[in-house]
Amino acid sequence: MNTGALDKNLREILDAVSDGVYVTTGEREIVFWSKGAERITGYSSDEVLNKHCHDNILVHTEVLGKNLCFDGCPLQKCIETGEQQEVKEVFLKRKDGERLAVYIKASVLQVGEERYGVEVFGELRSVAGSALTEQLKQLSDASIVDQLTGLYNRRYIDTILDQQYGLFKRHFQRFGLVMIDVDKFKNINDSFGHLAGDEALKFVASILQRTMRSMDFLARFGGDEFIIVCPFVELEGVEKLSQRIVGLIHHSVLSSLESPKNVIEVSVSVGGSIVDYKDKSVADIIARADEALYRVKRGGGNWYALG
Repeated sequence: MNTGALDKNLREILDAVSDGVYVTTGEREIVFWSKGAERITGYSSDEVLNKHCHDNILVHTEVLGKNLCFDGCPLQKCIETGEQQEVKEVFLKRKDGERLAVYIKASVLQVGEERYGVEVFGELRSVAGSALTEQLKQLSDASIVDQLTGLYNRRYIDTILDQQYGLFKRHFQRFGLVMIDVDKFKNINDSFGHLAGDEALKFVASILQRTMRSMDFLARFGGDEFIIVCPFVELEGVEKLSQRIVGLIHHSVLSSLESPKNVIEVSVSVGGSIVDYKDKSVADIIARADEALYRVKRGGGNWYALG
């Protein structure tokens, strides 16, 4: 893609803007990423150039959790209609995992024969104040975040799964799943109490957050089960992640809050899968990962399998 039309003077002007600015082609391929965008998001230009904004790099969501990269992207609408778009309250995910409230303005830039999309975004607290921004974050968190672990909840990860499957069907963009289940979780609750069970879940969640890539999505899928959605991955990558998770949690030991002298041994079972051209829905991918997971459970747990 020839981006020479975005001349040096224009780039210098955009870099001087304190807000984040990025420019895409009509197909939403990112061809410019400003210094302000690097500062706000934590992503360098090298990490995002030539990717597409619909790759969900920033996980744009509206206040109630709707994923805008998948449905309702203001930049896409701007490119399609030629009309400027503005969204006052959007959340993005920084590279370090922090969810940040921002405002967005999208415009079309015509340079010769080429039409570009330009999105400008800035931190909402700078214009709305910290109190209002915090209230919006609390409202948004309640919609998409599991209150015990601080991970995404089932409702939100379902939208991510639908998005990834949609991208696969349209652009053949592969993705994988890793399902994680805490071994003998009922025994932990029965033997040490529900507070100990909660601590075990939070412990597993913290390790999972450290094992995955910044572009992956981690959620509590329900009860003692977690899921990681991995864009741009092949089966080998799913296997390496599964193996790493099992190894890091293998026979980890926690002290019981209710009985500090007692120790709780924690391990997990893991099942992984990758989207296949024969899949008719997301349910097919989940079913394979689930079946692999329960093969491991039947074999005693503390290992992984692929489906």
